[in-house]
Amino acid sequence: MQTAAHTPEDAFETDELKPGTALLRGQYTIEKFLRMGGFGITYLARDSLDRTVVIKECFPNAMCRRNGTRVAPRSRVQHNEFRSIVKLFVREAWSLSKLTHPNIVGVHQVFEDNETAYMALDFVDGLDLMHTIEDESLRLPPEQVRTILTKMLDAIGYVHNQDILHRDISPDNILIDRQSGNPVLIDFGAAREEVSKVNRVLSELRVVKDGYSPEEFYVNGSQQGPASDLYALAATFYHVISGVTPPSSQKRLFAIATQQPDPFVPLDPATCGYDAAFVGAINTALSVLPKDRIQRAETWLEQITQVAVPATG
Repeated sequence: MQTAAHTPEDAFETDELKPGTALLRGQYTIEKFLRMGGFGITYLARDSLDRTVVIKECFPNAMCRRNGTRVAPRSRVQHNEFRSIVKLFVREAWSLSKLTHPNIVGVHQVFEDNETAYMALDFVDGLDLMHTIEDESLRLPPEQVRTILTKMLDAIGYVHNQDILHRDISPDNILIDRQSGNPVLIDFGAAREEVSKVNRVLSELRVVKDGYSPEEFYVNGSQQGPASDLYALAATFYHVISGVTPPSSQKRLFAIATQQPDPFVPLDPATCGYDAAFVGAINTALSVLPKDRIQRAETWLEQITQVAVPATG
C-alpha cells in the first residue's frame, strides 16, 4: 500500500516545544508547557545551575508556526512582519529586564534561538488570583485583598513611570507567593511602550480579555495609557470582591451609545464588606470612557490609603 508523500506542511508540528528541548546551547532545558497567549508561549524550565525558571517564547501564533524547534512565519508575505515582532520582543524584553520591584516578576536573560526570541524569568511558586476566586476555600479576606491591591498599584505606578504599559492585567496574571504571601505581577508578554512613542506592526495582534480589557484595547490604533491598565486592574479586583466578572467593555460601550442602561453593577460598600473609598475607586477606574477613569496609579493609591479619623468629643 502506498503512503502519502510528506509535504513541507507535514514538517510543522505542535506549537509548543517538547520537554527536554535545549535552548541557548544547553543553558536552559524545557520541562513543561504552561500556557499559550496571543504573543507567546510560556514554559517551566531548568537553567544550567539546576534552578527552576520560566521561559517566555516570542510566538505570535497568528503569523507563525513550529518547524521542528524553529519558529517560522506562516507565509513569505508575513516574513518581514514576523521579524519585526521578534526585534520588538527583544527590545521590550530588555526594557522589562531593567524593572526592579518586589511585586514585578524579574527578567534574568533575553536571548535569540530557533529563529525567534526568549525571556528567562523568575519562577514564582504560588497561586494566581483566579484560583482564589474559583475555589471558595481559598477566598481572600478583605484586609489581604486591600494589601494586594495596594502593592499592585505601587508596582503598576512604577511600570507606568518607565513609560511601559502591561496591557494584560487579569486575575491569572497576579500570583500570590505561597511562602511570603507577596503578590507578583507576571506575564508582560503583551507589554508595550506607550503607543504614542512607537510605530508598531503589533497593532493587528491585540490581546483582549472580555471583562478585563478596556474598550480601547479592542480598537486598532486607539489611544492607550495608564488608565487602560487601571481599568483592567479594577476589573480584576471587582471579580475578586464580587465573584463575578464585569461585563465586557464592548457591551457597555454599545449600551451607552444606544442610550440603554450600562450593564455594569457597581460594587456597593453596604454589601461587599469594603469601605466606600475603596470600592468607589474601583468603580471609578472601571468607567467605560478613559477620560472618566482614575488616570494614575498614585492617585488611586492616595484615595484608598487616606484613613478617615473618626470625630471625637
